[in-house]
Parts: sequence; C-alpha cells; structure tokens
Amino acid sequence: MSSLFLPVALSFLARSVLANPVPLVTGTALPPNIAQQAGGGLSNQPGGPPKLSQNGIDSFHLANFLENLESNFFQEGLMNYTQWGSGNQVNGVPNMGVVSRIAAQEEVHVASIVGLLQGNGAQPVAPCEYNFPVTDEKSFLALASIITNVGIGALIDLEAGLSTTDAGLEATVGSILPVESRHDAFFRIYAKEVPNPTTFETRISALWAFNLALDFIVPNSCKNLPPSITGLQIFPDLGIIGYGGPSFATPNSPGKLIFQVGQPNMLPQGWNSRPLYMAWVNQNDVPAYTPVTVQGNELHADVHPGMFGIAFAALTNQNTATNINDLTKATLAGPLPIPLGPGQ
Repeated sequence: MSSLFLPVALSFLARSVLANPVPLVTGTALPPNIAQQAGGGLSNQPGGPPKLSQNGIDSFHLANFLENLESNFFQEGLMNYTQWGSGNQVNGVPNMGVVSRIAAQEEVHVASIVGLLQGNGAQPVAPCEYNFPVTDEKSFLALASIITNVGIGALIDLEAGLSTTDAGLEATVGSILPVESRHDAFFRIYAKEVPNPTTFETRISALWAFNLALDFIVPNSCKNLPPSITGLQIFPDLGIIGYGGPSFATPNSPGKLIFQVGQPNMLPQGWNSRPLYMAWVNQNDVPAYTPVTVQGNELHADVHPGMFGIAFAALTNQNTATNINDLTKATLAGPLPIPLGPGQ
C-alpha cells in the first residue's frame, strides 16, 4: 500500500491553512505569458462561446465552483514551493516546474469556463476561501492526486449530462479529461505508484463532487453563489477511524475499515432502522455493497475486493442502486475517496 496517499485521503476532518487564498481568474483575460506557461491558452475557435441550455449553465456553474478550488490548490502549492524549495525531480524535471505548468493549465480551464458562462449572460462563480491539510511537498502531491481524481470523476459526469442537453460540448470537456489524467500520472510517479492503475476512470455525481469540495472550503466564505449550487444537498461527512497498512485493502486482499459519521445529527430519522451498507464506486463498474455493522458510533465494513486506484465509499441503507445517480439519491453520508494501493 502507499504510505503517501492513504494518510492524506483520511485527513478530511483535519484542516490547516496553508497560505492566504490566491486571487483566481474572474474574467476571460489571462495574466501575461500564462498560455506559454500552460502549454496553450484560451480557444480561438470562431463564432464566440456556444449557446448553453439552462442545464448547461447550471452544470458549468458547478464546474466553475470545482475548478476554482482546484486552481487555488495548485496556486497555493506553487507559492509554498518557494519555502519547500524546487522539490525533487521526476524524470529529470523539477517538480516545481511541473506544478507551475499544472497551475497555469488550471487557470486556463477556469478562464475557459468563465468565458463560456459570460458569453451566455451568466455570472461566473467567484472563488471561496480554502483550507488544505498540506504541510510539505509529499502531502501536497498526495492530496493533489485525490483532488484531481475528484475533478476527473465530476468531468465525466458533466460530459454525460451535456450529451442530453448541450450536444457538441462533450468534446470540449473530453479534451480536458486526459490532461487531468496526465497530472495524476505525475503525482503517482512521484509517490512511486503505478501511474496507470485502472482501465477506466471513475465517474462520480456532481452532488458527490460538491460535497467533497466542501471539505476544503472555509464556512461562509463563498459569496453570491447561484441557486443551482446553494440548493444542493449537503451530506454528513464520512471519515475513517485510524489507518495503517494492515487495515487497508489491496487488489487481492480486502480489509476491514472502521467508519464514523462526522455529523450524525444530520442523518435522517430512522436512518439505522434498516440494514446499512457501504457502497463502493470504482471505474466503470456498477456500485458494489458490503454490509455495515454498527458498534456504538463506529461503522464496521469490509472493503469490496477487486478494486484499483481510488474508490469512493458512501453510507447507504440499500444495496440495489446500479448507477451513480441512483446511489447519490440514496446516500446517507459521504462520499469518501479511498486509495487502494499500487495495484501491482
């Protein structure tokens, strides 16, 4: 198992401010030389931004919300490299140089979404203030992998939703996905993990991605959010009690984990009057379920075998939902991203 990814994945309830938030892109203009630094700038396709349906506007508002967080995370990390030094090297390239390019690429992604929204008369989403549990290069790159996988899962969901209401925009979203996967491959190589652990990326719902983002947002720091975001359901946090090599899954040897709900008062009345399950989402498979045993405030559940890369776990009281949208409707707490080990 990775000694690098696992502790960071399980520290969502522990928060520490790494640096003052960095102002992010709030318009379509990019700082000088950002395109050179990113390896490409805003699209110069003729005709201006494509027209969006209301679903498209709502979807890109949430994408803007999520990309703001991702961009801020990498900009903060880049600022902190001035304290950490240029970092180690992967394939002879200083890590600071790679992170600099990633940060620039995320700025371009934000500016692209902002331009698309403004071109449709919609107000872009302003950045919030963020707390990231990062103290050094190792924890930064480990959390970068998790945040990037959340973004990948949300982009897959965005692409699927646009296919029914805004056909033609899937290609634009699809062109971002491999870039994000390349970012994650770098983070995994740094951690001496397999850079390509799965056959398919893992889709998560927009609502799951929103709830995962909340773990890093300073309460009441988001201003003037559109109703499509403020109206989203908030689930109780799902955490893990303790961690360590023997208690974690490998692809061939499932383990048992002890979960805990962070805000049990948020659970619906009678939530434990029915059998409980831990739902597992991984790759392009249907959700899998393992029974949950309640012991006081602890929830004991086996890790479903045969998963690779990062899985997403959520507490539920059913075991019949066969897709991420139905599972999201039946979610009681979570989700929680869980790295599963090297997959070798």
